[in-house]
Amino acid sequence: MRNPQQIIDLYRQRRVYYTPLHQKMSQIADIYNGRAEVPLPDMERDERPAIPNLLAQGVDQMAGRITSVTPAVTFSSMKPGVRKYDRMAVTAADTVTGWWQADRLMMKMKQRGRRMIAYGMAPVIVRWNYDDHRPTWQVRHPLETFPSTDIQPGQVTPTDCIFVIRRSIGWMVDAGYGDKIPPLIGNSDGVTRDTQVTLIEYIDCDHTVLLATGYFPTSNWIDTQYADLTIGPSEWGSNTQMRAIVLENYPNLSDECPVVIPTRLTLDQMTGQFDNMIGMYYQQAKLMALETIAVEKGIFPDTYLISRPGEVGRFLDGPHDGRTGLVNIVAGGDIKELQSSPGYLTNPTLDRLERAQRVTAGVPAEFGGESGSNIRTGRRGDAVLSAVIDFPVAEAQETFAFALEEENEVAIGLAKRIDGSTQRTIFVGTGNNRRPVTYKPSETFEQDEHVVSYPAAGSDVNSLVIGLGQRVGLGTMSKFTAATLDPYIDNPEQEHDQIIAEGLEQAIMSGLQQQAASGQLPPLVGAKIMSLVRNDRMELAEAIAKVTEDAAKAEQEKQQQQMMQGGGQAGAPTPDQMSAPAALAAMAGPQASAAVNGPNPSQQNLGALLTTLRRGSRSVA
Repeated sequence: MRNPQQIIDLYRQRRVYYTPLHQKMSQIADIYNGRAEVPLPDMERDERPAIPNLLAQGVDQMAGRITSVTPAVTFSSMKPGVRKYDRMAVTAADTVTGWWQADRLMMKMKQRGRRMIAYGMAPVIVRWNYDDHRPTWQVRHPLETFPSTDIQPGQVTPTDCIFVIRRSIGWMVDAGYGDKIPPLIGNSDGVTRDTQVTLIEYIDCDHTVLLATGYFPTSNWIDTQYADLTIGPSEWGSNTQMRAIVLENYPNLSDECPVVIPTRLTLDQMTGQFDNMIGMYYQQAKLMALETIAVEKGIFPDTYLISRPGEVGRFLDGPHDGRTGLVNIVAGGDIKELQSSPGYLTNPTLDRLERAQRVTAGVPAEFGGESGSNIRTGRRGDAVLSAVIDFPVAEAQETFAFALEEENEVAIGLAKRIDGSTQRTIFVGTGNNRRPVTYKPSETFEQDEHVVSYPAAGSDVNSLVIGLGQRVGLGTMSKFTAATLDPYIDNPEQEHDQIIAEGLEQAIMSGLQQQAASGQLPPLVGAKIMSLVRNDRMELAEAIAKVTEDAAKAEQEKQQQQMMQGGGQAGAPTPDQMSAPAALAAMAGPQASAAVNGPNPSQQNLGALLTTLRRGSRSVA
């Protein structure tokens, strides 16, 4: 376990190591956010860029395509073919998907996709949410991230990581660290709730340490039990020192580092996709600013006062800028204007710089809703766009898939350590497909090995769905496999059952319509089914079952009345009893009607004969 002194020393070393990378990140952030300025030292002025922001356009478009598809989570069954273990694997995958949905991970992935493309890394910390009893993903900014220096491009798990953030005194009070503020700030003169404090968070496989640091005069320092270390003079002056106080120090409950940092694949160091276009962007912006200044001078030219021979020219009123509309009055000289115009190669150079940015950073014109002049068909446009973005999108999606596997394993480890055998219920799916999933971490996650995969790496959601439909139409892919790969289908098995149910429903509906048209189905029965379905009291299958049961009961009542006719107690049959045989024959088949019907005519005649013979014997007696 590292002590605070070792953590501060390690942070200083990594700050030096990552300074060049963070400087490029800062330039990328300035261009993306529109904060970049174009310095014109010869004119002692700065201009705002007035050129297309291809960097922001490329970042948004690439990240949108990378994160437009939701990856699939697959757990292997411990005993394939055994329904219990197959269902357990499905429950484990549904539970992880439910964690993602509850934590809005797909929205966080969109931000991580932008940072992966722009900065070259997308760090995240997996922690436990004790309020909602589930893991949560905390997305961190790359500029505040200092991972271990052994991390390589494409690697997702650092040995340890340091995060440096700025928080206010008010935040410390609200977070429950109010008792540690006095020894940190010393003399409270001039300190408000908005006073900023630097927090250093060190995380490795074993523990997490949160330090609060700050610079303050040495003479005002109050030496207390919270003074864990004293670091030498800072850049603020020789009479100031940096102090650190331990705010949190707790062990990590998972057996691995909860920090996961997917990095962009490069040759040897982490770089963003647009790092090489920074110089071209500023060059184009500078040239555009100079051209704008030249155009402005052409509208409002420089004015010179030229003296006549033997006279000394002077202004009686002026000089005035042409934009003021005032007249310059002179004596002993003439006013002449010097016209200036931009160079004839300015516009071609601007266009050449823009093309260089597009080619270098991979920002095709289609990202801006335009098309190249030599593209005539949609197929050719798709081919050009695919050649530019498919491979970078595929690499980013595969990197995120590996990162999500590591993150899920950390989340599963936390759930098993904290919740254990506690039963939890989480909702999975969207819309009408939303359903509860009940799980016990210690039982559901018998193993944490799983696979996170994108349906087709390199494809966005639109091209993916079109490709799946084409393969199903060609017969090279089953519909169930297509449903598994389709990002819009949360539960392929449930969707498969729903498709079968809908097909049977259509068949039953067609049969009822044919029976009603041919007269086999009594109108009264059809009216009952229609009333139950139209008033949303029952579904079609439930309505048919209900009408069939009512017809069977009516037929039984009719038979009971027929048996009582000898005593004169039977009344007129009801409409339900009259239509019962036909309803049973139409709804349940002729066999059901015969099974419910009473004795046939021959059986009735035999019963009457036996009754007559019995009456005769009684009369003789």
